[in-house]
Amino acid sequence: MITKRGLKRLEAVISLIFLANTASRQKTAYILGISVDTLAHYLSFLESDMKIEVFQGQHNCSLSEKARNIVTTVATFFDFNYGKHQIPINLKNLRSLFYLNAIFLCGNKRKASQKLSASVETINLYIENLETIIGKSLIFTNNKGSFLTPAGEHLIRKFNMLVNEVEHLYKTFAPAKIKKVRLALSREIDAAILLESQDNILQDIMTFADDPNMHTEDWDIAFTYSEPTDDDLVIITKKEVSCGFFASKEYLNNCGIPKSFDDLALNHRILDGSSRPYADKTYKTILQKCHKICPINCINIIITDMAGYGAGICVVPVTVAKNNLIYLQNIPCPAKATLYLSVHKNIKDLPLYQSALAKYCEILKAI
Repeated sequence: MITKRGLKRLEAVISLIFLANTASRQKTAYILGISVDTLAHYLSFLESDMKIEVFQGQHNCSLSEKARNIVTTVATFFDFNYGKHQIPINLKNLRSLFYLNAIFLCGNKRKASQKLSASVETINLYIENLETIIGKSLIFTNNKGSFLTPAGEHLIRKFNMLVNEVEHLYKTFAPAKIKKVRLALSREIDAAILLESQDNILQDIMTFADDPNMHTEDWDIAFTYSEPTDDDLVIITKKEVSCGFFASKEYLNNCGIPKSFDDLALNHRILDGSSRPYADKTYKTILQKCHKICPINCINIIITDMAGYGAGICVVPVTVAKNNLIYLQNIPCPAKATLYLSVHKNIKDLPLYQSALAKYCEILKAI
């Protein structure tokens, strides 16, 4: 599976192998070109991911039996070569192989970059790194996509042996988990509408400052204001949602309640959310008529949080409404937003997700 978590799992394993060889955190970090804190983060991730204890004690580098088993089993798969050219084991080369495999599985660089939230330029640099080492081209591109050369196919066969072994170890060590639906949504969608009684549906909700990355496989089902376009995704349903004006009690106490749209446009501070995925032409026209505009362009700044702090009045879909915001129902808002419910194509027909999708469709209809 092409995910950042999969890459991090491989990087954590290679860090463990170097630690076993050096028996020193400092030396391992130096060889890998990372800080000791970053190494500790990798090892902590490995413990959490595979549910193991890496060390026998707290103040030394003596590995536990399970950690030694991982090193012994996986180390033999780090033999990447092409002819006389041996590829050194390090984090950069591992990531280069991971990106090469992503291109192979996705069929082109654009889709691979979307899956991993990495630019095509970054992926090209890592591929060029491998090509420089072995002195051979690894991919060729035409109008149908990107394809592996014989040298690229050779490396990917070896790389996938490593990936499969690490995944096998993960399944061996990690205890069976109760399956949960991984639900992704923008933080500007009111999660309260999805936290009602879900009957027998267990869910992990992941929130994002803006719409979640539609191409990652770290989630199963998503609510977004952007229309999914990736081939791996299926739109289950969509719902047109009204927008409205919202402000905090603090702001209204200090500045008064706007009596009409003209009053609001002339005398009140409006938080500009025109960079949001739900900002259509009507939404932007509303903002153009307002005299006092406070731009909120960074996706890491949540416009409803700013409104909640008393910074001004925001125009957002009614699904965004929060407990600390007051809906100004006396001021009509013609703007609309479309809320999409989507799911990864390869799981949409499984019973767990069918049940969850049915429930989420009910919730959307009731909004």
